[in-house]
Amino acid sequence: MSFPRSLAIARSSARLLLSDPAPTIAMTAVPLVFIPFLIPGARAQLQLAGLSNASGAEQVVPGMLVLFAFLSVQTTVMLFFREHAWGTWDRLRASAARTTDIVVGKAAPSFAAQLLQCAVVLGVSTLAYGFRITGSVPALLAVLVTFVVALTAFGVALVAVFPTMDQAMVIGNLLGMVMAGLGGAFTPIGSLPGWAQAVAHASPAAWAIDALRGVALDGAGMVDVAPALGKLLAVAAGCLILAGLRFRPEAVKVGTT
Repeated sequence: MSFPRSLAIARSSARLLLSDPAPTIAMTAVPLVFIPFLIPGARAQLQLAGLSNASGAEQVVPGMLVLFAFLSVQTTVMLFFREHAWGTWDRLRASAARTTDIVVGKAAPSFAAQLLQCAVVLGVSTLAYGFRITGSVPALLAVLVTFVVALTAFGVALVAVFPTMDQAMVIGNLLGMVMAGLGGAFTPIGSLPGWAQAVAHASPAAWAIDALRGVALDGAGMVDVAPALGKLLAVAAGCLILAGLRFRPEAVKVGTT
């Protein structure tokens, strides 16, 4: 992989994102609108569970953050498929950039945008909604970075597997919502039906939400979140292996709806 070539592609992709920031802004703003409506119910649930000092934000903020981060995987999908829609993918292939340079360059701005989205949701929630961190800030940052790495890899896998942007976005959003729901984005896992509780921790969302909630509510540190970090990295590795097996730069992709 050539770092200068990847960087040049990343800059071009970043300009593309900045030219139409509406999707990223929406995925950042909408959870912040939902959070205050959900906090009272979450507070009652946590207090019934014996956490008398809980504000409810400890459950709602990680849940909404994870849900809308999953939905933001469409950013990665869009950055790749738009090259096909505009007829510029073959130009990239004809350049000196290798396939790895192109994939890294296209995925890097999406990673940065999703990480910024998560940081803004947490920052505003801390200032406005009473979200507090009782544990390790480095542990919190490690969870966020690792989770976004997994999401970016998931987006690249969607691009590799599906031939059209519509298919990749629909399946990506559907899988994201299912994984987030099973992982406790809407309600604590203990409140889910029995069958859902049984499979909840097969979802990477559960690992991310549990780790974020642990840092906020239980004073978790780096050692405590290490298992979640390992599982999220395993998801990222699995998605990248799938992408490596299925990605064909010469494949015809439909980048329009």
